[in-house]
Amino acid sequence: MKFDKTLYIQFILFVIVIFLANLLIVSIFQLETKFEKTTYTLSNMIAFFSITSMVLFLVHSFFKNKNKDILGYVFLVSITVKAIISYVFIVPVLNATVVNSFEKTYFFCLFIVYLFVDVYFTVRLLNKKT
Repeated sequence: MKFDKTLYIQFILFVIVIFLANLLIVSIFQLETKFEKTTYTLSNMIAFFSITSMVLFLVHSFFKNKNKDILGYVFLVSITVKAIISYVFIVPVLNATVVNSFEKTYFFCLFIVYLFVDVYFTVRLLNKKT
């Protein structure tokens, strides 16, 4: 398996930028008080999405090196699995007696951001000449 460390470093930098941007958003809009009432903290949500995206990136890298032709199918299956795992992760918030729309909205926004990250790095893998 070939190891392209520049792509992995870029992925880590993306995750760091997303985390710092979220901290900036929370401090600018003074959302600290809203996160006190949530089931999951901002760090928990970002850690969840970062880990799942890293696992997807590693799986996509593995399949790209094995057989580049099936990477698109692997991407579709892995994104579907990630969506199911994300739903299982957010179920306690959805089933709570007190509905916290802020937490659901923030979770959905992070899901979309990390979906773009997953798509971006999968496209980078597909376009990489090997």
